[in-house]
Amino acid sequence: MINIIYEDEYFIAINKDAGIEVDNNLIKLIKEENNEIKNLYLVHRIDKYTSGIVILAKDENIKKYFEDAFKNRNINKIYHAIVEGIVKNKKGTINLSIGKDKKNPNKRIPLSVKSGGENAITNYEVLKRLKEHTLMKLNPITGRTHQIRVHLSSIGHPIIGDKIYSKNAKIYKMKSFALIAKEIHFIHPITKKNFDIIVEYNKEFLSRLKLLEI
Repeated sequence: MINIIYEDEYFIAINKDAGIEVDNNLIKLIKEENNEIKNLYLVHRIDKYTSGIVILAKDENIKKYFEDAFKNRNINKIYHAIVEGIVKNKKGTINLSIGKDKKNPNKRIPLSVKSGGENAITNYEVLKRLKEHTLMKLNPITGRTHQIRVHLSSIGHPIIGDKIYSKNAKIYKMKSFALIAKEIHFIHPITKKNFDIIVEYNKEFLSRLKLLEI
């Protein structure tokens, strides 16, 4: 069952479980479970195995509002991740262009803009240092596919359980990886008031965090 955490006449926000693709099947599923919702439109995406907040618009005007807001970076997205190793710097910025891996279309790699890569910037902050791991807060300024995952892997701290970007993923025996779209902050399209949505950690994220706490 899809967990709707906010709804008004203009849009809904869901707390997506890891393993659910953000596509037209998600819209179909939400409509089947909520007959009163007639129209829904995707306005942004998160990876299949990332859990957390996804917003869907109820009409085309609101869809355009959110699409423009994402494009113009007027929406502040905050992710949390558990990564391998101890991240030394308390805060930092990863500015590294990324693009498709020609050998594996499902993978993204650091790639210069000259070679077809796209600019990608992620701000990070260490929230807590754990046993040989770190809990991190991440604020992607751009929204490239797999951006946070590639960036963290590039600095030697891949997300635990990430089967594409970590060589050690299997040892964690996780269904997904420890990345959650935890907060989203924006101006409401109609009321024009500041709007904040925040979710809690899911069970798998929380259990890994407890295991790794000092």
